[in-house]
Amino acid sequence: MFNKYLGLCLILTVVMTCYGDTNILTNGGFEKGVADWSGRGCQIEAAKEPVHGGSGSVKVYDRAENWQGIKQPVMGKMMDGEAYQISGWVRLENADSNNVIVSVEQSDDGGTHYINVGKVTATNGEWVEVTGQFTLDVDGTLTTLDVYFEGPDAGVNFFVDDVSVYGPSPSEAADANDQ
Repeated sequence: MFNKYLGLCLILTVVMTCYGDTNILTNGGFEKGVADWSGRGCQIEAAKEPVHGGSGSVKVYDRAENWQGIKQPVMGKMMDGEAYQISGWVRLENADSNNVIVSVEQSDDGGTHYINVGKVTATNGEWVEVTGQFTLDVDGTLTTLDVYFEGPDAGVNFFVDDVSVYGPSPSEAADANDQ
């Protein structure tokens, strides 16, 4: 058990060193219910179990398409040309195993793009982490920027917990320029 936590601490240290030490998402642990999150064409609700960490998670349900899931806007929180590490813990409710994907929806003058950042095979027996890197590359004016979880087959409910997006925030860049 100690080695598991030591490994997690080492990974977090590397992520924070490479990407910044601020999670730009709000309520990533769902301790405030579903505040700051919304469904992408489906329903979401706060859950007290199962949880990966803390006292809450979110259940994503009433899904008729695989693209439906949960999202949080990050408009104004990411900087063009910068890399971000996105991760979250996922678990299925009513299927033995299925894919869950963390993605970014970006709309700008070049159109709307759906960028898959990471993919994992989730199960209903344990939490698994889905993670990946995203670099913001804006063409003209940015009008939409959302981080979202999707991917299980239609009708498969899933849980999400402990979501983070590490990287420089516009305020951190301003602070660095002031020095």
